[in-house]
Amino acid sequence: MSDQTQLVPLSAIESAARNLPAQIVRTPLVFSDEMREVLGVPMWFKPENLQVTGSYKARAAYTMLNNLPEQYREKGAAISSSGNFASAWAYMGRVLGIPTAVVMQEKTSALKVEKTRRFGAEVILCANDFDTRWRTLFNLEPERGIRAINTFEYPDVISGHGTIGLEMAQDVPDVDTVLVPVSSGGLIAGVATAVKELCPRAKVVGVQPEGSQAVVQSFRRGEVVRVDTVDTICDALVAYHPGHLPFQHIQKYVDEMVIVPEAAVKRAICWLVERGKLVVEAGGAVGAAALLEGLVRPTGKTICLLSGGNILPTTLAGYLLENER
Repeated sequence: MSDQTQLVPLSAIESAARNLPAQIVRTPLVFSDEMREVLGVPMWFKPENLQVTGSYKARAAYTMLNNLPEQYREKGAAISSSGNFASAWAYMGRVLGIPTAVVMQEKTSALKVEKTRRFGAEVILCANDFDTRWRTLFNLEPERGIRAINTFEYPDVISGHGTIGLEMAQDVPDVDTVLVPVSSGGLIAGVATAVKELCPRAKVVGVQPEGSQAVVQSFRRGEVVRVDTVDTICDALVAYHPGHLPFQHIQKYVDEMVIVPEAAVKRAICWLVERGKLVVEAGGAVGAAALLEGLVRPTGKTICLLSGGNILPTTLAGYLLENER
């Protein structure tokens, strides 16, 4: 394990929470009688699908831009993202009056590109390759003076995401189990840090879809692993490897990692609409899928994070029709 002294402390998460703007929603915990009947324990959803721009990413985007060094605030900052982080980054740049840019692959849906531009960010398209995204991003700093940020390794990403865990611990201080969707690891790193520091007896469980298992494989081997392929309906959970900094947090604070089948994610999306009256995208529904499939069996008060709700109406309609057959 890497040097633990470099971990993001609880104090940084608490500072991020104090500085969040009015635009950030302090999402409520929604008690689910329907899920309690399934699990036999008290259970709440944390619906970040109701967050501004439709996902939890807005918290980290604001924290990163708000803490941007003064010398970069005029020319701005850039990240690489294909969806939720892109729109959150653009939106928070507009709130703070800081220019933003986002590197996206050419295959990114026109809808996501348009949404990011509508919120005010410059979109820079690159070839359809995971590594090319990073090369394009890091060339921006020497070429144009834009601060290029690797969101996989940036401490403010973890502290911003960690504000979700802080709210969970404040709202249910005796929480027993917390489920978190996982992509590159930044979200669960922040949530787990806050939850375990404030509620050390709680169990934190990360969930990945069958077609995107980089963090699960890394967790099992005890080191950062890069997978060769990612093929999942969870388009917000497509990292080929976890970040090294988030993985340090995962090793210290996360108790378990589970994999859910792609078909189970579709069923969970439909269940959330029909039983919970909540519209959740595939990546945001993996925790609910793990519970409904019995892959995680909580023994006490449980919180399931729904991390985003940016799903196309046509996609949602297709899942609902498929589920009726």
